[in-house]
Amino acid sequence: MKLRILIVDDEAKSVETLHAELEKLPGIEAVIVGFDKIDEAIEDHAPHIVVLDLARGVPTGEDAPGLEIYELIWKTKFCPLVFYTAVPELLGEDPRLKHPFVRTEKKGSGSEERVINDIRGFERHVSALESVNTEIRGALNRTLKEVAPGVFASVKEPIEAQDMLTRMARRRVAAVMDEKLSTGGPNLRTWEQYLCPPTITGHLLTGDIIRKRAGDSQNPSSYAVILTPSCDLVRDEHRQPKVDKVLAAMCSGVDQLLTEVGLDLTSRREKCKDRLLPLLRQGHGHWCLPVPALPGEFPTMVADFRRLELINISQIGDGETEYVRVASVDNPFRELVAWAYILCAARPGLPDRDFDAWVEEVVLALPEPERKPEQK
Repeated sequence: MKLRILIVDDEAKSVETLHAELEKLPGIEAVIVGFDKIDEAIEDHAPHIVVLDLARGVPTGEDAPGLEIYELIWKTKFCPLVFYTAVPELLGEDPRLKHPFVRTEKKGSGSEERVINDIRGFERHVSALESVNTEIRGALNRTLKEVAPGVFASVKEPIEAQDMLTRMARRRVAAVMDEKLSTGGPNLRTWEQYLCPPTITGHLLTGDIIRKRAGDSQNPSSYAVILTPSCDLVRDEHRQPKVDKVLAAMCSGVDQLLTEVGLDLTSRREKCKDRLLPLLRQGHGHWCLPVPALPGEFPTMVADFRRLELINISQIGDGETEYVRVASVDNPFRELVAWAYILCAARPGLPDRDFDAWVEEVVLALPEPERKPEQK
């Protein structure tokens, strides 16, 4: 695969050295365009990496077209990006600058080498992005080929057919891409069950992980898992949530799992592994739900179905709310959250009984084993 680099700069002379150095490298194709050609260049060149200047000529705060191009790339053609500019301060404190696919280099002596090193560092990212794009395009092509004939045969109104095809394509593309997982594909990393940031932003969902805004992000007790059914939480232009508060299971450290399996912190680690593995494979315990760590966001935790709280929906979100929504969980793990809580909460309440006497009763009631005839 040839690595396509798009250099966006109105002063071509200022990036000629960089362009020449890139062209010397095997497997790289570099093109220089001005700010006014960016739309056509992105469409025609389909860059893997963009090297972007910010300002025209003598920079001023009002003459930074590179900022608008940055927004365009971020929203419509996301790819690794290197800001290569004499005025990096125009970027301010934009939090997106911390994204691992964004680099900033100031023009000056030796800066071309730094940009090339940034580009080389992005090669593995580009390869992964291309692989994903290829799989998505393949799934979409298969879906349209299989679904479109039936839609247009049954629906005559063009707008209705378009809407139906879009809805069916969404579901089917996701199903096609999950085909390997549903048939015993590769083992998932535990954190692959999360959607972070959440893909549905308008309302909360069952299984959402929330954190106390003022809490320590590495302390499990700062977190909770939402148990309220998603259908009661939908919010759009036609509907409001059916509830004012969500039911949430409060989290604690993984040492609480040991009590579930009859152990404590003094137990041998190998014995802990032997007892915990069946519980983890099942996905839940009698009163708890193991919550895997999400690297960079929260630690390994346990949601405790014995410690429930009702939290106002209005206190979960952005701004000054008490809780911030950290992540959602993908299906079928969302169903696992609901199922685990149902098994805990919906069981009939029974008093303690004399189980020792009962087991004796059961054993005494067992039929005698048949005796084999003696051999002569």
